[in-house]
Amino acid sequence: MDWSTWIDKKVYSRLKNVLPELLNRHCELCLEINYDAGFICSRCEDFLPQASYRCKICAIPLPVQGNCGQCLHKKPAFDYSHSSFSYAHPIDNWLQRLKTKRRTEWAHRLASLMLNSQPEHLSHVDIFTFVPSSRWSLIKRGFNPAELIARELGHALKKPVVADLATRSHSRNQKELNRHQRINNVSEHFHPTRKKLKGEHVMLIDDVMTTGSTAHSMALLLKQSGASKVGIWCLARTPKH
Repeated sequence: MDWSTWIDKKVYSRLKNVLPELLNRHCELCLEINYDAGFICSRCEDFLPQASYRCKICAIPLPVQGNCGQCLHKKPAFDYSHSSFSYAHPIDNWLQRLKTKRRTEWAHRLASLMLNSQPEHLSHVDIFTFVPSSRWSLIKRGFNPAELIARELGHALKKPVVADLATRSHSRNQKELNRHQRINNVSEHFHPTRKKLKGEHVMLIDDVMTTGSTAHSMALLLKQSGASKVGIWCLARTPKH
Protein backbone atom coordinates (compact mmCIF):
# COMPACT_ATOMS: atom_id res chain seq x y z
CA MET A 1 0.00 0.00 0.00
CA ASP A 2 1.50 3.35 -1.01
CA TRP A 3 1.56 6.44 1.22
CA SER A 4 -1.32 8.29 -0.49
CA THR A 5 -3.64 5.25 -0.26
CA TRP A 6 -2.82 4.84 3.45
CA ILE A 7 -3.61 8.53 4.05
CA ASP A 8 -6.90 8.25 2.14
CA LYS A 9 -7.96 5.25 4.22
CA LYS A 10 -7.08 6.97 7.47
CA VAL A 11 -8.97 10.13 6.50
CA TYR A 12 -12.02 8.13 5.41
CA SER A 13 -11.99 6.15 8.64
CA ARG A 14 -11.82 9.30 10.78
CA LEU A 15 -14.55 11.08 8.78
CA LYS A 16 -16.82 8.05 8.98
CA ASN A 17 -16.65 8.16 12.77
CA VAL A 18 -16.76 11.94 13.21
CA LEU A 19 -19.28 13.07 10.56
CA PRO A 20 -22.39 11.70 12.30
CA GLU A 21 -21.53 13.71 15.42
CA LEU A 22 -20.74 16.85 13.38
CA LEU A 23 -24.03 16.52 11.49
CA ASN A 24 -25.92 15.67 14.68
CA ARG A 25 -27.17 12.42 13.14
CA HIS A 26 -28.96 10.30 15.70
CA CYS A 27 -30.90 7.07 15.41
CA GLU A 28 -34.65 7.77 15.32
CA LEU A 29 -35.29 5.05 17.91
CA CYS A 30 -32.45 4.79 20.41
CA LEU A 31 -31.28 8.42 19.91
CA GLU A 32 -27.64 7.32 19.92
CA ILE A 33 -25.18 8.67 17.35
CA ASN A 34 -25.99 6.84 14.13
CA TYR A 35 -22.94 5.69 12.16
CA ASP A 36 -25.07 3.82 9.60
CA ALA A 37 -26.49 5.23 6.37
CA GLY A 38 -30.19 5.06 7.29
CA PHE A 39 -32.28 7.10 9.71
CA ILE A 40 -32.07 4.31 12.30
CA CYS A 41 -29.04 2.31 13.34
CA SER A 42 -28.60 -1.29 12.19
CA ARG A 43 -29.08 -2.59 15.74
CA CYS A 44 -32.52 -0.97 16.02
CA GLU A 45 -33.46 -2.08 12.52
CA ASP A 46 -32.99 -5.69 13.62
CA PHE A 47 -35.77 -5.17 16.19
CA LEU A 48 -38.40 -3.77 13.81
CA PRO A 49 -41.64 -5.83 13.87
CA GLN A 50 -41.42 -8.73 11.45
CA ALA A 51 -43.08 -12.14 11.28
CA SER A 52 -41.00 -15.30 11.11
CA TYR A 53 -43.53 -16.93 8.79
CA ARG A 54 -46.17 -15.51 6.48
CA CYS A 55 -48.76 -16.88 4.10
CA LYS A 56 -47.09 -17.07 0.69
CA ILE A 57 -50.18 -15.60 -0.97
CA CYS A 58 -51.58 -12.90 1.36
CA ALA A 59 -48.60 -12.35 3.72
CA ILE A 60 -50.67 -12.77 6.90
CA PRO A 61 -48.42 -13.82 9.82
CA LEU A 62 -48.50 -17.59 10.49
CA PRO A 63 -47.02 -19.87 13.17
CA VAL A 64 -45.40 -22.04 10.46
CA GLN A 65 -44.46 -21.67 6.80
CA GLY A 66 -47.23 -22.27 4.24
CA ASN A 67 -50.54 -20.78 3.14
CA CYS A 68 -53.33 -19.59 5.40
CA GLY A 69 -56.71 -21.34 5.49
CA GLN A 70 -58.48 -18.42 3.88
CA CYS A 71 -56.22 -18.44 0.80
CA LEU A 72 -56.51 -22.23 0.55
CA HIS A 73 -60.29 -21.91 0.65
CA LYS A 74 -60.53 -19.06 -1.84
CA LYS A 75 -57.43 -17.73 -3.59
CA PRO A 76 -57.38 -13.94 -4.13
CA ALA A 77 -56.88 -12.37 -7.56
CA PHE A 78 -53.23 -11.48 -6.84
CA ASP A 79 -50.62 -14.20 -7.23
CA TYR A 80 -48.44 -13.50 -4.19
CA SER A 81 -47.66 -10.76 -1.71
CA HIS A 82 -44.79 -9.58 0.41
CA SER A 83 -44.96 -7.47 3.54
CA SER A 84 -41.71 -5.92 4.68
CA PHE A 85 -42.95 -5.49 8.26
CA SER A 86 -45.87 -6.07 10.60
CA TYR A 87 -48.16 -3.14 11.34
CA ALA A 88 -46.97 -2.40 14.86
CA HIS A 89 -44.84 0.13 16.71
CA PRO A 90 -42.80 1.96 15.45
CA ILE A 91 -43.86 1.28 11.83
CA ASP A 92 -47.44 2.39 12.50
CA ASN A 93 -46.27 5.64 14.11
CA TRP A 94 -43.88 6.47 11.27
CA LEU A 95 -46.56 5.80 8.67
CA GLN A 96 -48.98 8.11 10.47
CA ARG A 97 -46.37 10.88 10.30
CA LEU A 98 -46.48 10.52 6.53
CA LYS A 99 -50.25 10.15 6.18
CA THR A 100 -51.73 12.45 8.82
CA LYS A 101 -48.92 14.89 9.57
CA ARG A 102 -48.14 15.33 5.86
CA ARG A 103 -44.43 14.83 6.43
CA THR A 104 -43.59 13.56 2.97
CA GLU A 105 -39.91 12.97 3.79
CA TRP A 106 -41.11 9.81 5.53
CA ALA A 107 -41.96 8.25 2.16
CA HIS A 108 -38.22 8.10 1.41
CA ARG A 109 -37.41 6.78 4.88
CA LEU A 110 -40.05 4.05 4.82
CA ALA A 111 -39.11 3.04 1.27
CA SER A 112 -35.48 2.72 2.39
CA LEU A 113 -36.59 0.22 5.05
CA MET A 114 -38.63 -1.71 2.47
CA LEU A 115 -35.54 -1.96 0.28
CA ASN A 116 -33.83 -3.83 3.11
CA SER A 117 -36.67 -6.39 3.10
CA GLN A 118 -37.50 -7.01 -0.55
CA PRO A 119 -39.70 -9.64 -2.22
CA GLU A 120 -38.03 -12.50 -4.04
CA HIS A 121 -37.75 -12.52 -7.83
CA LEU A 122 -37.97 -8.75 -8.27
CA SER A 123 -35.97 -9.18 -11.44
CA HIS A 124 -39.05 -10.78 -13.05
CA VAL A 125 -41.22 -7.74 -12.35
CA ASP A 126 -41.78 -5.47 -15.36
CA ILE A 127 -43.51 -2.46 -13.80
CA PHE A 128 -44.54 -0.99 -10.46
CA THR A 129 -47.89 0.62 -9.85
CA PHE A 130 -49.71 1.73 -6.71
CA VAL A 131 -53.13 1.73 -5.09
CA PRO A 132 -54.81 4.98 -6.18
CA SER A 133 -56.37 7.47 -3.79
CA SER A 134 -59.84 8.87 -4.31
CA ARG A 135 -60.08 12.45 -5.59
CA TRP A 136 -61.44 13.53 -2.21
CA SER A 137 -58.46 12.00 -0.38
CA LEU A 138 -56.02 13.72 -2.75
CA ILE A 139 -57.73 17.08 -2.17
CA LYS A 140 -57.75 16.61 1.58
CA ARG A 141 -54.21 15.25 1.99
CA GLY A 142 -52.49 16.65 -1.08
CA PHE A 143 -50.71 13.44 -2.07
CA ASN A 144 -51.08 9.66 -2.27
CA PRO A 145 -48.78 7.93 0.30
CA ALA A 146 -48.68 4.71 -1.74
CA GLU A 147 -47.60 6.65 -4.83
CA LEU A 148 -44.79 8.44 -3.00
CA ILE A 149 -43.47 5.13 -1.67
CA ALA A 150 -43.84 3.42 -5.07
CA ARG A 151 -41.88 6.17 -6.82
CA GLU A 152 -39.09 5.95 -4.23
CA LEU A 153 -38.88 2.18 -4.75
CA GLY A 154 -39.07 2.47 -8.52
CA HIS A 155 -36.27 5.03 -8.59
CA ALA A 156 -34.04 2.93 -6.32
CA LEU A 157 -34.67 -0.32 -8.20
CA LYS A 158 -34.80 1.23 -11.69
CA LYS A 159 -38.32 -0.04 -12.32
CA PRO A 160 -40.87 2.04 -14.29
CA VAL A 161 -43.79 3.26 -12.17
CA VAL A 162 -47.03 3.33 -14.17
CA ALA A 163 -49.90 5.46 -12.86
CA ASP A 164 -53.59 5.71 -13.84
CA LEU A 165 -54.17 1.99 -14.34
CA ALA A 166 -57.26 2.33 -12.12
CA THR A 167 -59.28 5.05 -10.45
CA ARG A 168 -60.91 5.10 -7.05
CA SER A 169 -64.18 6.75 -6.10
CA HIS A 170 -64.86 7.98 -2.59
CA SER A 171 -65.99 5.32 -0.11
CA ARG A 172 -66.57 4.95 3.61
CA ASN A 173 -63.51 4.93 5.84
CA GLN A 174 -62.25 1.35 6.07
CA LYS A 175 -61.43 1.79 9.76
CA GLU A 176 -65.17 1.93 10.53
CA LEU A 177 -65.97 -1.43 8.91
CA ASN A 178 -65.59 -5.13 9.66
CA ARG A 179 -63.90 -7.49 7.20
CA HIS A 180 -67.04 -8.42 5.23
CA GLN A 181 -68.06 -4.76 4.97
CA ARG A 182 -64.54 -3.76 3.90
CA ILE A 183 -64.59 -6.22 1.00
CA ASN A 184 -67.96 -4.95 -0.27
CA ASN A 185 -66.93 -1.34 0.32
CA VAL A 186 -63.71 -1.67 -1.69
CA SER A 187 -64.93 -3.76 -4.63
CA GLU A 188 -67.50 -1.13 -5.66
CA HIS A 189 -65.10 1.80 -5.72
CA PHE A 190 -62.23 0.77 -8.01
CA HIS A 191 -62.71 1.37 -11.73
CA PRO A 192 -60.64 0.55 -14.84
CA THR A 193 -59.16 3.21 -17.09
CA ARG A 194 -58.38 3.20 -20.81
CA LYS A 195 -54.77 2.20 -20.18
CA LYS A 196 -54.01 -1.36 -21.25
CA LEU A 197 -51.21 -3.73 -20.34
CA LYS A 198 -49.54 -6.28 -22.60
CA GLY A 199 -48.86 -9.25 -20.37
CA GLU A 200 -46.61 -7.46 -17.89
CA HIS A 201 -45.74 -8.82 -14.46
CA VAL A 202 -47.01 -6.01 -12.23
CA MET A 203 -45.94 -5.22 -8.66
CA LEU A 204 -48.66 -3.31 -6.81
CA ILE A 205 -47.29 -1.09 -4.02
CA ASP A 206 -49.33 -0.14 -0.95
CA ASP A 207 -48.57 1.14 2.52
CA VAL A 208 -50.69 -1.26 4.63
CA MET A 209 -52.57 -4.46 3.82
CA THR A 210 -55.40 -5.23 6.26
CA THR A 211 -57.96 -7.68 4.83
CA GLY A 212 -56.44 -7.88 1.35
CA SER A 213 -59.70 -6.68 -0.22
CA THR A 214 -58.06 -3.61 -1.79
CA ALA A 215 -55.25 -5.73 -3.24
CA HIS A 216 -57.77 -8.28 -4.54
CA SER A 217 -59.90 -5.62 -6.28
CA MET A 218 -56.86 -3.93 -7.81
CA ALA A 219 -55.42 -7.24 -9.01
CA LEU A 220 -58.72 -8.08 -10.71
CA LEU A 221 -58.65 -4.78 -12.60
CA LEU A 222 -54.98 -5.12 -13.54
CA LYS A 223 -55.51 -8.60 -14.95
CA GLN A 224 -58.59 -7.45 -16.83
CA SER A 225 -56.37 -4.70 -18.28
CA GLY A 226 -53.84 -7.27 -19.52
CA ALA A 227 -51.44 -8.05 -16.66
CA SER A 228 -50.16 -11.63 -16.71
CA LYS A 229 -49.17 -11.68 -13.05
CA VAL A 230 -49.79 -9.37 -10.10
CA GLY A 231 -47.76 -9.30 -6.91
CA ILE A 232 -48.30 -7.11 -3.85
CA TRP A 233 -45.54 -5.36 -1.94
CA CYS A 234 -46.66 -3.46 1.13
CA LEU A 235 -44.79 -1.71 3.90
CA ALA A 236 -46.78 -3.49 6.61
CA ARG A 237 -49.40 -6.19 7.10
CA THR A 238 -51.87 -6.13 9.97
CA PRO A 239 -52.17 -9.35 12.01
CA LYS A 240 -55.32 -11.41 11.83
CA HIS A 241 -57.86 -10.16 14.40
